[in-house]
Amino acid sequence: MTLNVKISEINYPEREKTINLRSDSKGIRLDVYVEEKGSNRSFDIEMQVSNSDNLAKRTRYYQELIDGDKLKPGQHYSALGESIIIFICPFRFKYNRHFYSFCERCDQELDFILESGVTKIFLSTKGTMDDVSPDIKAFLDYVDKGIVSGDFVKELDDAVQLVKSNKKAMKEFMTLQMALLEERMEGELQGEQRGRAKERESVAIKLIRRGRPLEEIQEDTGLSIQRIHELAKISFNS
Repeated sequence: MTLNVKISEINYPEREKTINLRSDSKGIRLDVYVEEKGSNRSFDIEMQVSNSDNLAKRTRYYQELIDGDKLKPGQHYSALGESIIIFICPFRFKYNRHFYSFCERCDQELDFILESGVTKIFLSTKGTMDDVSPDIKAFLDYVDKGIVSGDFVKELDDAVQLVKSNKKAMKEFMTLQMALLEERMEGELQGEQRGRAKERESVAIKLIRRGRPLEEIQEDTGLSIQRIHELAKISFNS
């Protein structure tokens, strides 16, 4: 429904597929990764918890690792199939749409599409435009507010209730909920830490301009001497 295309058959969904191409690089854990049987098309579906400021870069990194995982040594680049990443987001985007689709195109000739086979889609539960089908709108309302409306969402809710009635499945469900809660709390904590760091750096710049010794600034702000030196250069150049 999201892509408005007929999908012939999909391989069994692989929940939380882990990709770690190198031991010295950041690995990723995909929420749901599926491949269309009989074709070279794959889908990654992610449930975003909070409105982080790195969502675009995150999709870029996910795409890179998904391609790296699929392309085997010695294979030609043409072996890479179509890849679609879908993020379901419980927050509003700039233009109040429910549906945002991105592909690569020429800045000078907008109808000239770079046929890389990469598409990134964001579904917003907070959209207000009439830009999706009734089934997609009902699904987004279900994600956002738990409203059950329409045959598709009813079928989906029945599956959710079945999971909750199964003790083993419910334990897995609660574990996932805790993971999502921890992710949200970590995002909020990182935001608070960035705010405090900016505040300390602002104080340090004021003290630098007043001619305070760097050691005293370090003691007052808790910043490293290296960072204070960097702020001093910025302060004197501005």
